[in-house]
Amino acid sequence: MAERTMSYLITGRSGTGVQDRLAIDTLQTKDKQFSLFILAFLVVQERTDEVQKLLPNFTYTPSSAATYREIAGIHGLPYSRYSGDPKDTDNSHYDGQDKKDTMPSPSRFGGYCNHGSVLFPTWHRPYVLLLEQAIGEAAVAIATFIEGNYTNSGIWIDDANQLRLPSVNCVPFLIPLTDTGTFFLASRYWDWAGKDVGQDGIPDVFCTYEVQILDPTGTGSKTPIANPLSYYPFAEIPDGFNSVTHQDDAGKTETAYFANWQVTTRHAPSSPDPYPKSDIEALNADLKKSAADLRDKIARLFTFLDGSEAESPYIWDEFSNHTVESSPETKYHAGSLEGVHDSIHDIIGGNGHMGFPDYAGFDPFFFIHHTTVDRFFALWEWCYPDYWMNDGYGDPPNPWTQGRGTWYEVYNEKIDPDSALAPFRNDSDIYWTSSQARFLDPSGSPKYYSYPEVAGIKVDKPAETQEDRDKARAALQQHYGLDPDSTQAKLKAAKLDFFQSSAPAGHKGFDYRVFVVVVQLPEHAFNTSYSFRLHHQKSKDEEQLIGSVAVFARPDYSPCKGCAARRDNRNMVRGIVTIPPVVIDHIIRTSEHGLNNRAVKEEKLISGIKEALKGRLLDSAGRELGIGHVKKPLREGKRLPSHLVPSGIELHSSAVARPLDGGPVHFYDWKYHSGIFEHGWEKGRGFPKGM
Repeated sequence: MAERTMSYLITGRSGTGVQDRLAIDTLQTKDKQFSLFILAFLVVQERTDEVQKLLPNFTYTPSSAATYREIAGIHGLPYSRYSGDPKDTDNSHYDGQDKKDTMPSPSRFGGYCNHGSVLFPTWHRPYVLLLEQAIGEAAVAIATFIEGNYTNSGIWIDDANQLRLPSVNCVPFLIPLTDTGTFFLASRYWDWAGKDVGQDGIPDVFCTYEVQILDPTGTGSKTPIANPLSYYPFAEIPDGFNSVTHQDDAGKTETAYFANWQVTTRHAPSSPDPYPKSDIEALNADLKKSAADLRDKIARLFTFLDGSEAESPYIWDEFSNHTVESSPETKYHAGSLEGVHDSIHDIIGGNGHMGFPDYAGFDPFFFIHHTTVDRFFALWEWCYPDYWMNDGYGDPPNPWTQGRGTWYEVYNEKIDPDSALAPFRNDSDIYWTSSQARFLDPSGSPKYYSYPEVAGIKVDKPAETQEDRDKARAALQQHYGLDPDSTQAKLKAAKLDFFQSSAPAGHKGFDYRVFVVVVQLPEHAFNTSYSFRLHHQKSKDEEQLIGSVAVFARPDYSPCKGCAARRDNRNMVRGIVTIPPVVIDHIIRTSEHGLNNRAVKEEKLISGIKEALKGRLLDSAGRELGIGHVKKPLREGKRLPSHLVPSGIELHSSAVARPLDGGPVHFYDWKYHSGIFEHGWEKGRGFPKGM
């Protein structure tokens, strides 16, 4: 049991001013800061022995609440109270005599899960701040030691005070660092020129077992040291870690040996070897195939229209999380921040820790990933300052609810902007709230970090006018590939009558439509994380991945009470996949059904598009659970059981316009084209035995 004494107050890097969280490649160019980051991360991971190889007499012991094992465990296993939140009786909402609080049994701790909730972005913000603060404290201790023993310049302490967590864009590309073929990550801020998205995969700094840093003893040379970004070694396997075995109908068995593995791993082999090697080749293959879809998902986050205050909670709900509590269906088809987040867990984790919510927090990439998620959240807040959860949705407001899932929240408790974000305590020794976590809210708590300017946006400086926000949205859309002019120039098919729409006044229209597949998946269908993958069937033997929607789910034996409540409610995960216009163009031009005819009937066109699509359900290890068919009737014995079938895979399309003054892209004239894969879902080769 972790020690429970004083609260660990999460105040960020207070006293050090506002400093940017740099892209990892930029941080690597700042030799002293990068060295401090690596050394401090090792200390927080309780690997001080590695630091002492360079600094033999260095001693520093972080408090229990500031250790990686304790911070990582907040996200899932081992489901013990966070030691930085020791107070047991300060929840005024709790009444031990009230069945609302005590039933069903057990009455309390079920983790801190805030997924599928309007609190998803705000809860994760102080969570990232917590690790940033712990690393910063260790960095200051290291810098003070260096200054006291090897130099008295003060530069190391200045760099320690400026240090913030790095981020990595979810749609990375690599550029050469040297002529030896070594690559480093170039964060895709404004300039995309010269490189294709994801052409080389994940950067080495997250994969190599050692990393080069500046020797802090004053030699001026680089020296190798254990890499805390690549993996986390367990001093002991936490309580509750269990191996997860999958056996398919053919009898093939594969296992994620979480109970055996002494280090975190990505795309892990099915082997009990305590020190497994991550399969970076498989990770890269998945990342490169998915990069265009990830890029599109980010662009679409900035396509919500500016509307009335009445729409505010609906838009916040659809943006913030993958469940959408306020509506039985998505209204805006713009995707969600949590949805992009889920995809990265699926792509990076595979059969390793990042792919499983109960274990994900222990992979060091988890926090780099969430720093990037926070960056997108901050950019979105800057563009849409008036959209917020408010006190609920509808008129009068229907309050948000959340199934009993955390220590603080009671059974089915209503939540609002001032609900506690347990277990994170602020400088007043009370819980952070979503209102305090908002980046630009003047009544919020100071956070002491920002992000480098991108597309004219500096997230800690609010826009002066709505026009500034509109220009920024347009710039961000184009930055992430949503550019109707360049798209139209690539299309070669006939200009179909069906694609022609009268553009709104003051807008320029385009001669194509955007097709979006809107997906609803049962969260707990397969009792594990899984994903829907949409493919273009280019020929009988050739498929091209278009995009995916991931389900980041815990099994039924997980202690997570929030997950149990969502399982009882048969929760659906929602997401979107945009079919690139060039794919639609290819389908039209190459179809055997005469689709490349200006006057082709809508019904025939839509049928031809659907017939060129294939759906697959894969678990986090890439095993095929199910295959969706458009025109292949299935025998009953081969069908996926009905309770496992996606509840909705629908095709929608919209016309596209852009303001004449160059503002953000506008989608209009939405049409619903009914469901896809209506002939059913077939069991895949990896369908679990006995399910």
